[in-house]
Amino acid sequence: MVRLVAELLRKHSPINLFEFVLHPTSFGQTIENIFYLSFSVRDARAKIEDDANGLPVVYFVDVLTEDEQAAENQQRVLEMTQPYWRVTSLVLFRG
Repeated sequence: MVRLVAELLRKHSPINLFEFVLHPTSFGQTIENIFYLSFSVRDARAKIEDDANGLPVVYFVDVLTEDEQAAENQQRVLEMTQPYWRVTSLVLFRG
């Protein structure tokens, strides 16, 4: 699954984090998607940065620059509750 996430990200990068991980009908699948994405971030195959509006965007990382290699690995905490998932899914998929 980790490889599948990396391949999907390679094809769709850059993409809004929520569009990439949210499953429209399954909270559990959404959590699983976040879990698998975390491995790509940990392994420096993906990075998450904020766009101009402050929204998180996921990028596929093919080759790291020297600055990126020297930079300390940054982590983020994403709280995903069922109520937040429901509202966000409604906005993204039915909006």
